[in-house]
Amino acid sequence: MPTHASIVTAAAPPSMSKVESLVKSMYEPGPPKKINETEATLRLLQRSEHGWEMANALLSSSDDYVRFFGALTFTVKLNADSDKLDEDESEQLLATLINWLVCIVPSTRSALVTKKLCSTLVTYFCKSLSSWTKCIRTLICSFCNGLPVPEKSLDDYPPTWDLLPHLTDDQLLCVLLLSMDMADEVKKLNRPADRKYHDRMAPNLQDLELLLHFALAKGQQYQATPVQASGLSHQVGEKICSEALKCFISWVFYAQQEFKDSAENLARLRSILALALSCLQPRIDNTMDLFSDILEEYPKFLEPAHMEMLWSEITSPWGIKILKGFNAETLAFSRLVIAFGQVLLNSGRLYKEPQDVQCQQVMGVMHELLKYPGHVGENDEIAPIAVDFWTNWVSTLEDEFFEYEEDKKPPWTETAKTNTLLAVSELWNKIRFPPPEITDGWDSEAKKTFKVFRADVRDLIQGAYEQLLDDMLNQFILLTLGALGRGQWLELEAGLFCLNALAEGLEPEADERLKSLLSFSLFSQMSEGPSIPATTRRTAVDMVGFFTSFFLRNVEFLPPVLTFLFSALAQPSLANSAAKSFASLCSQCRKSLTGELDSFFQMYQQFLQYPTADVLTKSKVLEGITSIVEALTSEEKKHARIQQLLNVVAQDADKAILLAKDGHAAEEGVVSALTALQCLTSMGKALQGPDEAVIDLEADKSPSTYWTQGPGAVIQKQIITLIEYLTKVYETDSDIIEEACSIFRTGYKEIIPGPFVFPPKETVDFISGCTLNTPRLPFVLETACIFLTSHKHDKSPSFYEQAQHLLHHVLKLMQQLGHPSTDPDVSVGCIEVIQRIINTNAGILKNESPEVLQSMFNFSVECVKCPDVLPKRAASQLWNDIFALSSDTRHPQRATAQDIVNYFAPSITLALIFNICGEVDASSLDYITPPLRKMIQSERNARAYITAALQEQRLFARHAADQSMESLKRVFVEGVIRNARSVTSFKETVKEFWSRCKAMAVQQGPETMQTVPGNSWTESEAPMAAMATF
Repeated sequence: MPTHASIVTAAAPPSMSKVESLVKSMYEPGPPKKINETEATLRLLQRSEHGWEMANALLSSSDDYVRFFGALTFTVKLNADSDKLDEDESEQLLATLINWLVCIVPSTRSALVTKKLCSTLVTYFCKSLSSWTKCIRTLICSFCNGLPVPEKSLDDYPPTWDLLPHLTDDQLLCVLLLSMDMADEVKKLNRPADRKYHDRMAPNLQDLELLLHFALAKGQQYQATPVQASGLSHQVGEKICSEALKCFISWVFYAQQEFKDSAENLARLRSILALALSCLQPRIDNTMDLFSDILEEYPKFLEPAHMEMLWSEITSPWGIKILKGFNAETLAFSRLVIAFGQVLLNSGRLYKEPQDVQCQQVMGVMHELLKYPGHVGENDEIAPIAVDFWTNWVSTLEDEFFEYEEDKKPPWTETAKTNTLLAVSELWNKIRFPPPEITDGWDSEAKKTFKVFRADVRDLIQGAYEQLLDDMLNQFILLTLGALGRGQWLELEAGLFCLNALAEGLEPEADERLKSLLSFSLFSQMSEGPSIPATTRRTAVDMVGFFTSFFLRNVEFLPPVLTFLFSALAQPSLANSAAKSFASLCSQCRKSLTGELDSFFQMYQQFLQYPTADVLTKSKVLEGITSIVEALTSEEKKHARIQQLLNVVAQDADKAILLAKDGHAAEEGVVSALTALQCLTSMGKALQGPDEAVIDLEADKSPSTYWTQGPGAVIQKQIITLIEYLTKVYETDSDIIEEACSIFRTGYKEIIPGPFVFPPKETVDFISGCTLNTPRLPFVLETACIFLTSHKHDKSPSFYEQAQHLLHHVLKLMQQLGHPSTDPDVSVGCIEVIQRIINTNAGILKNESPEVLQSMFNFSVECVKCPDVLPKRAASQLWNDIFALSSDTRHPQRATAQDIVNYFAPSITLALIFNICGEVDASSLDYITPPLRKMIQSERNARAYITAALQEQRLFARHAADQSMESLKRVFVEGVIRNARSVTSFKETVKEFWSRCKAMAVQQGPETMQTVPGNSWTESEAPMAAMATF
């Protein structure tokens, strides 16, 4: 039995029976492997030299699947080999395709083959071999003749209008399909070379016009026949109209691209509009969507008379019935109405001519679209598309109003604002949450739809406020007050939602209006009403955050608001947002709340009994209370309150330590420890001075020592003790270590002393206690960098001493690593600490021993050499800063940097050149180039260092006597020395040399992979005798 391969490789064409068998097997169940093999075999057959004959033979089959494959094969051959055909062969191919279409249309019940043959004919039309022009008339004449009619013989046949009645329904549908495919496919051809295909489209317009007139008239005639007497003709009529409309819309959008400047061509298409519009009332499938597409994408196609005709159809009894019916057709009809309204809006008529009857009708319908029963997300699909229109309405009016001065606005602006205000009130009804019995059954998609709709309405409201101002605010306050008075909680939620949307745009002058709402015991009722839905409470919680500035100006409203927030903390669905709002409100209004501290402490003790008292809520509530403590006027008062807070925090810390000793609840112990530490972090943030606080930098008064040496030192000691205990007990937990660092960081921002502004020794002791086994060690080293930056102006001996301890610990970490690749992230952290010392206080290095400096900078050189990207980049940036500092004649630490350069310039140059000789990747080359440029600018021996470094590169070692290699190196050295003053030229010189080296390395093979002498970073790369003089 022959295999697929033997069929394909046979010299003679395979038998059609075998090919038919293969095609039919594609549509039968079978193993995937066999199907894939069959597909591959058939693809080879299609592209073979026998493909044309095979396609022709397959179309003679009685099986529609085989016929389809035959038509597909013609398409494949056209795409692959059409350029090999001469003119006669091209005409013969066209005749063959038309002949098969003429033969197959009456004999097949499947539209599949007809569609594929039409598609193949269009493919032929779009090939350079084709000169076929009058495609539609050719096909009509061929159907009437029963045989293909050459294009040169078309004049021998009667006019197209006389031939159309002789077509069968199937033939008529086929001509419509071909015409539609032509417009769709030729529209995609937009290269200059494709112009010839577009030039051959216009001659078809006259026949297309006649075809569409005839098809729509015939289809409507079928439909006019009573269903009982017409049999299937009613369905056929609907299909003919539907296909004619699809063809029409394809040519309309083709005309938008190609005929937009041709009045004659557009007139032919516009002559179809009256018949096409008459398809609306018989409810031909997709008619409303087709006209919506035209209105949205090509409104200029419709002239004023057509717009009048369309509106007449919309407002006919048929249209009114659909609008009132709220059924499956209403959505498509609403889209049509909205698209019509958008055209009038874009023209300006809709708002500038409020007395126009049509404009009044359109606006009336637009308002009605927002009044359908049901809920968005469940059964109202119209409001989401209607809100798009109203959003465009608001933005258009905003642009228009901007053109006029306030006292010179035309009369129509008042009518326009009235419509906006009415639409906003209608949308207020639509954004209300449905009752729980409905929302409980919503799936995720319904919830998302409703959420997106509310967000769209919120954006609309924010835009409309610029036009309506007090009118809109008053309306929302009245709606909200009415709902509150009636106990309609879901209405109330909608009102609060709208007010929240306005919050950002409100000026202080609006406070009096807001007081009318807040004086009506809004938050008191929110706290007490047990039946209030969670959604309403949540929006009320959000309101606190949105109106913080109002409460700051009107502190008399704070107590009920804060009481409400505390009550909201008891509800799981509200606790997190309530805690955040509480913290924010207390922070903003801290000075006004100092008298409420006692009640807050009592409420906090009560809150701790709630099941919602977790890590987040505890820390946020403590942050709020602590921010009030920060506003107290004396350090003694702050001391007492902070002690109270620490006592609360210590409860979680003690629990964590006990659980760790017990050993049976480790996870719960971590949570307690993390809670204590996060609370400390929140306290530290809250005790930071407000950004707007004024600091007298010229005051003679020395900084207070209350928190470091006075009574407040005990507070700092307690905090440090808590950190030490918890990080020791849970030393392997990454979150614990990170949170401990965050506590220290809260004090680094402060300029004046405070409870969390620890002496440098405390930070250094904590960091020094961390080893390579400490989790999140890079975060710890990042904390060290922030610490050094915060003390950049500290020149005290005590700080220098601590900075040296820190430096020694970092060096110890480097030595334990052994090589940067052991842990690249930790290596980066170590390098960045050194870089921070260099940039903030390089004088710290003056008292270091040569051994310390030798080890430290050798490690940085090794980072530049290593293959890991991050250490390489970090060390390159370090050396760039060192070279920059050594050349800055005005910097007080220049001498220190110059000493470093004197001893390490040769070794760092060797490392940089090692990378530039093809070893570094393209993305990291930009990090290697700057330090080399800075070295050249700052070091007079740069040429010698670069030349010596190039001599040591293995890439050139095999070609030591090759003059071209010597020339390459010489040109590079001269180039970088010459271009060091220009960043762009220098980068180009380095990149060109790097590219040459990359190419050479590939050519020479893996044996040229670079190694640098002295791979161990602990080896001496500068004479120790010289180092001793540093």
